[in-house]
Amino acid sequence: MKITSPFRSVQRVYFDDLDALNILHNVRYLLFIERARGELFNALGFHWDDGLEKNPDKWHVVAEHRIQYRAPFRGEGEVGVELMPTHLGNSSLSIDAKVHSVHGNVVYAEGATRLVRLDHTTNRPTPWSDAFRAAFTPLVRAPAP
Repeated sequence: MKITSPFRSVQRVYFDDLDALNILHNVRYLLFIERARGELFNALGFHWDDGLEKNPDKWHVVAEHRIQYRAPFRGEGEVGVELMPTHLGNSSLSIDAKVHSVHGNVVYAEGATRLVRLDHTTNRPTPWSDAFRAAFTPLVRAPAP
């Protein structure tokens, strides 16, 4: 299956994702973005349950989250999540994200995440593997102005 950029995912909003005003709670947007990122990594063959010898790139951390809320999502239902890698550095990866209606006509939130790969023994930044670079390089697009 060919993975394209932006990568698209659909996430389900349940009752317990809502705040007292029946609006999707602000932290849930980051959770949905995280879940979509997990789906992207899995689709590219980087599985969390693989050992470090097979997937050394799983030893990474979130260095930064940025999010802007554009419109409230009310009630239960589904939201779309689009992920677009915008920068692949030596040890970092930046991914822009958009959470929107499943038809794409309403944007609820936009943001970005920066990941940093770490050496599993020193916990210092270390380069992404060649396999990771080969998988992500074709997906990198310049960020929107």
